Amino acid sequence: MKYKEDIRLVSKELTVENTTYCGAHCIMCPRHKYRFDWKHMDMSLFKSIIDQAVELGMESLDACGFGDPFMDPEFKEKLAYVKTKYSCIKVYTSATGHLLTSERRAWIGQYIDTLKISHYGFTKEVFEKVHRGSLQFEKVIKNIESLFAIPKENRPYIIMLFLVFPENEHQIEEWKHYWKSKADEVIVWLPHNYGGGHYTEPLEKVKMRDSNPRSCGRPFKGNLFVRENGEVSMCCFDFNRQLIIGDLRQHTLRKILEGNLLRKIREVHRAKTFSESEYICRHCDQIYSREGALLYATNEIREVGILTSHADLVNDMLK
Repeated sequence: MKYKEDIRLVSKELTVENTTYCGAHCIMCPRHKYRFDWKHMDMSLFKSIIDQAVELGMESLDACGFGDPFMDPEFKEKLAYVKTKYSCIKVYTSATGHLLTSERRAWIGQYIDTLKISHYGFTKEVFEKVHRGSLQFEKVIKNIESLFAIPKENRPYIIMLFLVFPENEHQIEEWKHYWKSKADEVIVWLPHNYGGGHYTEPLEKVKMRDSNPRSCGRPFKGNLFVRENGEVSMCCFDFNRQLIIGDLRQHTLRKILEGNLLRKIREVHRAKTFSESEYICRHCDQIYSREGALLYATNEIREVGILTSHADLVNDMLK
């Protein structure tokens, strides 16, 4: 069945937050400002979301959110549901690597197509200073190296990600040189500000470079972000649920895509009336020019403003 453009998943991908638990507390992450309990998504809710999303054109699941997906004790079972019932669906996820144990490495290639590993330091001192939490440099390195030891055909496509901060910027070149010979892709980015929730750079400084806001494009081209409790947000940076456009415990995904809450956000983005709105968009650095935010990429298809997902899916988006 085909649907009108405004009631389908335009990006062909849906982000589903299977857990909010995380072993890290990275310096750029506003976990200390999170107002809700740490939880895992209920399995029955997860299955319902996947079924509805496939009906509306989902071709890729972004299994990630405000936590480390591997913290969810049912993560494997959730992915197995996707791959068993919908073998055509590609699965993308992101992790820090500290839970990529031998047990998980045994099934990771079966259920995950693309894995992005956030790794923000080249030495123990810098890595643990930036990631904080319970992450241990030696353990993470061992897990990642063991993952790369698996033949390519039996493991996911692996992207290594480095976000740049004053604490680690002196290690960029060493980090790039080491990982680009191992990973399928290496990407180096400047951080964002979580919709104004956590400033890595004062917004006034961003405005000095570009005083003309424009839509980031997310209200129109996705991804929609489903929180662990079933609430649907317009944006993955909306960590405190200020851009909620519906609740999948009460309404269908199609009904939410047809709803007035998403339409109102789109109207603000079309008119560029961010400062007059109540939305967190008015404090977000994504409505200003991000030119230069992508500092390095071994894959030339990566661009500012293009979703970091499966390489082949990004190619389709650029057509």
